[in-house]
Order: sequence, then structure tokens, then C-alpha cells
Amino acid sequence: MFEYSSSSSLKKNATKFVGVHRLVFRKIDESAITSVYNDICSIKGRSTPSSSRDVTKTLISQKDHVVVGLYDDFLRIADRLTGYPDKLDVVVIFGMGGIGKTTLAKRIYHDKLIEEHFYVRAWITVSERYKVRNMLLHLLVCTSKVAFVMDEMENEELAERLYKSLKGQRYLIVMDDVWYTEAWDDVRRYFPNDNNGSRVMVTSRIMKVARFINPLNPPHQMRFLTVEESWKLLQKKIFGLDDPSCCCCDDEMERIGMEISKKCKGLPLAIVMVAGILSKESATASKWSDIAENIHSSFVTEESRPFLDILALSYNHLPRHLKACFLYMGAFPEDVEVPVWRLVRLWIAEGFIKLESPKTLEFVAQEYLQELIDRSLIIVSKRSYDNRVKTCSIHDILRNFCQEEAKQEKLLHVVRRLEPHFPQGVHRRLHFHSDIFAYSSYTYSNPYVRSFLSSKACSVLEDSYFGCMGFKLLRVLDVVNYSFYGFPIHVIKLVHLRYLALSINSELPRSISKLKSLQTLIIYWGTKEMRILPLEIWKMPILRHIHVKGDVLLFGSPIDDHHSKRNFRVLENLQTLCTITISTINFSHRLIATLPNLKTLASNLVTGGNHDASCDVDWLGSCLNNLHQMYSLETLKLLFNLPMKNPLPRNSIQRWNAFPPNLKNLTLSCSLLLWQDARVLGNLPNLEVLKLKYFSFQGPEWETDEEGFHRLKYLLVESRDLVVWKQASTDSYPFPALQHLVLSFATS
Repeated sequence: MFEYSSSSSLKKNATKFVGVHRLVFRKIDESAITSVYNDICSIKGRSTPSSSRDVTKTLISQKDHVVVGLYDDFLRIADRLTGYPDKLDVVVIFGMGGIGKTTLAKRIYHDKLIEEHFYVRAWITVSERYKVRNMLLHLLVCTSKVAFVMDEMENEELAERLYKSLKGQRYLIVMDDVWYTEAWDDVRRYFPNDNNGSRVMVTSRIMKVARFINPLNPPHQMRFLTVEESWKLLQKKIFGLDDPSCCCCDDEMERIGMEISKKCKGLPLAIVMVAGILSKESATASKWSDIAENIHSSFVTEESRPFLDILALSYNHLPRHLKACFLYMGAFPEDVEVPVWRLVRLWIAEGFIKLESPKTLEFVAQEYLQELIDRSLIIVSKRSYDNRVKTCSIHDILRNFCQEEAKQEKLLHVVRRLEPHFPQGVHRRLHFHSDIFAYSSYTYSNPYVRSFLSSKACSVLEDSYFGCMGFKLLRVLDVVNYSFYGFPIHVIKLVHLRYLALSINSELPRSISKLKSLQTLIIYWGTKEMRILPLEIWKMPILRHIHVKGDVLLFGSPIDDHHSKRNFRVLENLQTLCTITISTINFSHRLIATLPNLKTLASNLVTGGNHDASCDVDWLGSCLNNLHQMYSLETLKLLFNLPMKNPLPRNSIQRWNAFPPNLKNLTLSCSLLLWQDARVLGNLPNLEVLKLKYFSFQGPEWETDEEGFHRLKYLLVESRDLVVWKQASTDSYPFPALQHLVLSFATS
């Protein structure tokens, strides 16, 4: 296996360079440092420190004075503040509330080297309730050397005074906690650009603001602390220790302390909060162990309220349409990465997403998600190779905030392991983090419930489980982690369902079509035997997404004209169909014509009817020729279930002419193509991800055209017989946008 990633290689090399650079830097003697520093000062017109000893201390001992885990951040930002360019530049520090943006900015602002480098420095805290006049007044207090009465001045006169006080000076302005782009617009014209190395440093927890303030350079994004850094900070806050080697903890205490640090998930605010609790307790292993076991309850105590208020600012600042989406993140357990496709479908089913024509609901939901990410409230856990967010999560301290706030707002109620009885009261959304089987003996009826989700799998449920619960208005039912012996027939009576996720061991009944409001259908089969997805699915016009898992055949018999007239309707809303087995006899123009807006198709193609896979396979070409009609299709995964005894290349992609023009992601497996036909894939104008799995292409040589694969970012090639891969011409290069290449070769 060979794997290459342009971005990862650059990062590794950069890391090695920085490491060597620091090592060399620390070995430079005082005279060399002073010489280099004086040269730079003479070029840029800086004043120099009084002695070489001051310079050495300032440059080399910074690590001792910078807060835990921020040394690298300190170096990068200090370099941007004191280095080139000479023109006025803006450095933006971005990150979620409590991650250390202000702490880092203060350390830099008060650093001796920074103080000596800038002639004028000013610090203002903007906040979400800023006033232009207050900003101007605070800036003038810091920058003006002449006393004058400011209270009676108009804003325009204050602004003029500010501009004149900064003119000709090398200044540093810090604008902390900026929430709005308007706050920057209101003052930026009063910062003169004299090409003398002046700087403005801004902190913000909103990416939109950060990008607006400096669209040319990406903001400095704060990271979470490592477990080791978290433990060091915890010790510093509890014992006042800067040196971990001086720790008075024994091995057991250190083990528990590391466990507590790990549960804080690298957020300095959470570490400081827990440290405040630990500092008031006796430093014993038993006390620390109790706190470690119940650490999340520490996040919602009265003592933690001032810390939570810092995070609550981000929530209070949200537009109304984003608040419910954010609080819904509290429904998922800790340490769980939520698949974005699932989250988006749940938001839509819950009614949180408002249609904005001509956008689809899914597109709007993705915009909501990105806005919550840009506001530092949701964390990106994994991205796909085309940079889309695959999974996401939130910090545990935010999860607790979401659960408490959602409970007060009566948005949702999370049932934890500690609750002995079925929740009483008016609850519209029930999310179980405990085993719902424990409640199967209860007679529970709640007509107000709209959502019933479970995130814990422990047992098999009886088919009659939902029969007596009276969930007549249920919209969301997600118990896919549990298994039913048969299909729970009572579910068919829940006619308001929009989202259904089940695991069953029987056929899906034809009566499923009675769920006319269903948008998302997720069915997992636990057994290996072939199951049938009934034709009645095509009687559900609202259906948007079908996800099945197992050996599932689309329709049990060939579609004839009789079926077509009676049952085959156009599913204009269906966007996703995966992973389904389709007989080639049914993979026809008639089927594809009913799916005009399908965006994702993952399918196993099997021979059907009179097709004989051991003979000439023209049926394959005629079958796939229908794909070009799917103009909306963006993701296509095809596994050809053909006999693999002594496989020989026998298909020609040129005869297919099959692939939709808007295809972005293509996976092929067992298609038995010749490498010379891969040039057709290279002509797909929007293709970004291509995975060629075993037996997709065969032959010893692949010659790549110089004009192909212009937008391809990710390429996977699995082969048993590819020996030579070359380009047709040396004048130009294929794959100009390629970022990630994976090659896997295996012998038979």
C-alpha cells in the first residue's frame, strides 16, 4: 500500500523544519542573536534593547512565561506582529469560547519584546454589545499623550483625534472579543497605514467575522490542549506549579488527574472550572476519583455558572433558526461522532429547517451546520476527501449546556442511566442514553411525544414494544441500535412519521406505503438472507432518503408494464438510495425515469432475467447506458456481481456512455474494464473523488492522457496486475488538482 497526501507531507516537513529551527536557535550564542537583531532593527528602524542579555532573555525564555500549551501559538503570532510586511496588517485569533484566545492575546500584548517593538499600544474589549463611542474613547485613553476633555466631543472628532494620535507611530491595537463585522468597519478607517510595521490583533469566536476582517490571510485557529498539557494546566491551577516535576501527587493521584484532564477534552475553560472544584477538596485519591466519575455534573453546578455564562454568550448570540439545531446536539452521547447525513435528516424531520427556494432542505441544513461550525459551537471530527464534513461533535461542556437549556425550553429530554422510571411530564422529544428495554414493562402513554431516539444498544425488542405508548403524533423514531424479530406493525399506525430507523429480521411489509409523510427510511437487516424492498415504496411521494443495510433486493420480480402503470410513480423528492441490490433486468430506463433528482446511488448490480453473465455482456452496457439520464447524480458507487473465475476484461466503457455529467464521486468494483477506457472517466468535468477497487480495471499498463481528470482531488487504485503507469505526453501533466493518492497492489 502506497499513500501520498500533499497536505500531510507539507505538514510533516514543516514540523521537522520548525523542530530543527528551534533546536538551532537555542544553540545560538548571545552575540549572534544581538548581531542579527541589530541588523533587523537597522533595516526596519526599530529601537534596540539596551543589552544583549535582555535580548537573549526576551527571545529564549518566553516559554516560561506563556500559558500552558500556547508556546507555539505565541511564536507564530509574535512573528506575524514583528515581522514583514511593513504595511499595516491584521492578525485574527479564532476559536470557541474558553479556548484561550484572550489569554494568548494578553500574553503577547504584555510581552517585553512586543512592548519595546511598538511605540504605541492599545487594548479594547469590544463584546457583543459594543458601542462605537466607547471603543473610540478607550482607544484614545491608551494612545493619546495629550490630556483633553473628550466627553463633550462628537464621534467624528474623537475619530479624528485617534487617527492623529496613531499617525507616524508604529502601533499595536488589540480588539478583543469581536462579534460583528460592523464593529471592525466602524473603526478600521482610523488606523493609518504608514508602512512602518503597525499591527492590529483581533480575537473572535465567529469565522465569518475573522474572514471579513482579513480576507487575504486565514485566521490563527486555536487548538485544544493535549492530555499532557491539560494535566500540566490542572496542576498549575490547583497547586500553583509551573514545573510538573515538582508535583506532590503520588502515582495514583497522577493517574486520576490524567483521567480528569482527558475528560476535559482539552478546553482550558473546562480545566480551570474543574480545578476550582478540586482546589476546594482535600487532595486525596478517593476525592479526586469521585470527581472524575461525575465530572460532567460539575459542569452544571452553581460554582460553574460564571464559566458557563462565557459559553452561553455564543448561544444567546445565535439567530433564532439556529438555536434549536444547536440544542439538538445535546441529544447525542459523549464521545460520539455524529454522521452529518444523519444529523441533517433529523433536523429536517424535526421541522428545524425552513425551505428557502430554490435551495433544497438538505442544502439549507448544510448551511446551518456550517454556520454553527463557523461560530465555534460544533466541532468538525472528520472531513471527506472533497473537504465535506462527514462527522461532527460538540465539547462535553457544551453538551451539558445543551441538555440543560433544551430541558428548560422543553425542546428535548435526555434519559440517562440514573433515571429509574420512565420520564413523566410533557416531553416532546425523548432521547435515551440508557437501555430502553428496561422500560418495556411500563405502560406509558404520552400523546405529546414527537421524537423517540435511542443511542444505546443492549437487547432485542418485542414487536409490540410501541403498541401501548400512544405516540400518535410521533415524527421521528430512531431505534436502529435495537433489533426486532419482525417488523413492529404498530409503527404503520404512526402516520405522522417523517424519519424511521429500525433494525429488523423479517421482510419489510408492503403496508409501509401508508406512511405518506415519511422522508427518511433507514432499515438494517441483521440476517444474511436476501430481503426484498417492495415496489410499494414507489407510492411514497414525500420520501427523500432510503438507506438499507444487508442483502436487499430492489423489487422481487421484473417490472412489467402492468406494474409500471399501477405502482410506478415519479419520486421527485428522492435524493438518496443506498446500498441496494438491483437486478439488471430492472435497472432500466423505466426505473431511472422515476428518480429525476437522485443525488446518491450505491448499488450492487446482479444479473437477472435471461441474462447470462458467462456469455457476452452487452446487457451490462445497455443497463448502464441509462445512467446518463440522471443529471442530478453526484455520488455513484457500483459493485458488479459477476463471476470471478479467471476474470478477463470483457467490457468497454466506450460502449457504456453511461456516467452522468455532474458526477463528483465515483466508485467502481468488479467492472472488468480495460485501462485504455479509463480516459472516459478523465473527461468527466466535475469528478473529484475516484475509487477504482479490485477488478474494476484490468491489464498491465495504464497510459494517462495529458488532458484528463482536471478536478480530481482523491484517487484510489487497487489492482492485481497493473505494472506500468505512464503519461502519454511530457508536455503537460494530468491530475493537476490531485491531493491524495492511494495505491494498493495484491498478488492473486
